[in-house]
Amino acid sequence: MPRRPRLLTAALVALALLAAACGGSSSSSGGGTGSSGTTQAALPPCPLDALANSPGPIEVVIWHFFGQKVEQSLKDLAAIYNASQSKVKVRVENQGTSSDELFKKYQAAIKTKDLPAIAVLDDTVLVPMADSGTVLPAQSCIDADHYDMSDFLTTGQAYYTINGTLYPASLNLSGALLYYNKNHFRRAGLDPNTTPQTLDEVRQYAQKIKDARATDPSLPDQPLALKLNPPLMEMWLTGAGQAIVNNDNGRGTGTTDQAAFDTATTVGLYTWAQQMQADGLLQVVPDTPGQVGQYLAMANQQASMTIETSTAATSVKAFLGGNLPVDGAAPVDLTALDFGAAKVPGIKQVGRLQMGGGAWYMTKTVAPDVQAGAWDFMKFFNSLESQVKWNLDGSYLPYRMSAAKDARIIDAWQNDIAGRWLAIAYDELLNGVDPNFPGPLIGPYDQFRTAVRSSIEDMLFKQTPPATAVTNAANQTTTALQQYAQGNF
Repeated sequence: MPRRPRLLTAALVALALLAAACGGSSSSSGGGTGSSGTTQAALPPCPLDALANSPGPIEVVIWHFFGQKVEQSLKDLAAIYNASQSKVKVRVENQGTSSDELFKKYQAAIKTKDLPAIAVLDDTVLVPMADSGTVLPAQSCIDADHYDMSDFLTTGQAYYTINGTLYPASLNLSGALLYYNKNHFRRAGLDPNTTPQTLDEVRQYAQKIKDARATDPSLPDQPLALKLNPPLMEMWLTGAGQAIVNNDNGRGTGTTDQAAFDTATTVGLYTWAQQMQADGLLQVVPDTPGQVGQYLAMANQQASMTIETSTAATSVKAFLGGNLPVDGAAPVDLTALDFGAAKVPGIKQVGRLQMGGGAWYMTKTVAPDVQAGAWDFMKFFNSLESQVKWNLDGSYLPYRMSAAKDARIIDAWQNDIAGRWLAIAYDELLNGVDPNFPGPLIGPYDQFRTAVRSSIEDMLFKQTPPATAVTNAANQTTTALQQYAQGNF
């Protein structure tokens, strides 16, 4: 490893960029928009007949923020679709490097009514997208087209349903995995095939690796490297059954106007992180755009464990095999690294998650025939063949459950290292996400995350007591919720 550090760093930067380019609807009720009532609101019409009646080819524009391999996979799917028929031409447009950047452009375009037919955004903007009045809910087209949703992941549908209405037309599903260095486990006397199940066990494993430095100084001094950011904290809290906001975690019949996470569970989570850092077991990676410190620490063997998205799996595999393309660089010999992946440790039990990933929203501001064309493409994207390709090429987990039973995915998930990791993540989605508690509905999600991020930084870098940090974040979140309840989008 030390022989080629500059090349290794370049490879890991590329890896991080790739990883980041991160019947009927479910019965979830929901009142996350601040309105009350459990019955489904009147849906806008889905103009299915408009496509057949259109005089010529119509253009469906897709806005996305994917990077490299995922973007290419989407372009390939669009090309296949375009070649399969003559009524619709899909054009793929990259609108930034993050969902936040894309969403800002979307918000700006609302004023000019220059929106795309489809926008791919992350899970945090569900409520403001629903409240924006610009979305053609998938539920409209599902009902009009009698589209069978029984083959689609229940927990995915549950998360993205508000008051009985499923909003996105498709989902990009991902989980979280514990990536770890098996060689470090072996050298510290740990079983490389047995991983920590809880955060308390993470501490025990990290301590054992640190203690082993007495006889093996090359082992990491801080064995756990984490970008300790709001999504990670939310995942742990939701996995432990901790509500983030009131009103049934934003899904009830009333108004969502209070934070609900100022509890002993959250204080305990913050305390765990603070004590891990104080005892020299945790490398805190700053939560800044483009930050790749957790990858670099693992690659340079300065960390033994990290927790990251499952979408990194194929890129990690390419990196380990020296096949990750880096301009002007030869393949890297990384035999010193023996990476493994496992279900993510939880507060109470292993593999408990919050639904995450991204969503495909159709807009109702475009012409009716374009709306119909967007739905036609989304049905193609949701097809078995497309879902298989989306998984094998882009590492996103299949929304259509039958895709996970396809021979090509079964083969990859059994015989390919990245595939085996993706199989673990898929099992987490199937068995680790509670469809009755998939995660919160929050209007001002960005402000909530800003409050949590600030509280984490205050605790870790300014020695703010965990209880104080949690209370501060909860108070700021409550203020944001109350402001949003008054003005919505």
